[in-house]
Amino acid sequence: MRTSTTVNAGSMADIAFLMLIFFLTTTTIMNDAGLDQTLPKPCETEDCSTDIAKQNLLSIAINHEGAIMLQQEEVVVNAIAEEVIRFVDNASNSIEGATSPDKAVIQFTCSRDVPYSDYVKVLDQIKSGYATMREDYSKLKFDKPFNELNGIERKLVLKQYPLQLAEASGLNR
Repeated sequence: MRTSTTVNAGSMADIAFLMLIFFLTTTTIMNDAGLDQTLPKPCETEDCSTDIAKQNLLSIAINHEGAIMLQQEEVVVNAIAEEVIRFVDNASNSIEGATSPDKAVIQFTCSRDVPYSDYVKVLDQIKSGYATMREDYSKLKFDKPFNELNGIERKLVLKQYPLQLAEASGLNR
């Protein structure tokens, strides 16, 4: 009597399929990390241009050499948050500050040659300035920190201090 030299592999396909299903259902897929940025709403009218009073515009730029310019004057990155607060809040009612916090616009321009890390550092400083102002306002108005506010209170604080950021890239050398 002769024995067969082949192996019955009929159930191998079933086992491979079950293993594939198991690994697909138990594997977690990493999401790409990025900046948490809210994009402006699309323009629904014919004329989308907006006139911004020069007094309400704070210009921040990073040139191709990596120098940070705030209103055409060079500053260090750590000073940006304080300058944003001084400009937007304008506690002294200076002509060099915004007429009100809800009308302040930050114009952030960055050269394409600048490393991404420098761009993020400046953007973090801008957001840090707004976070400080919102925190102070929520403590003054509602006597509690911003992260403890309910939805309505949070909207009121964000309405008082909206981050209006106009970004551009590609400064010429």
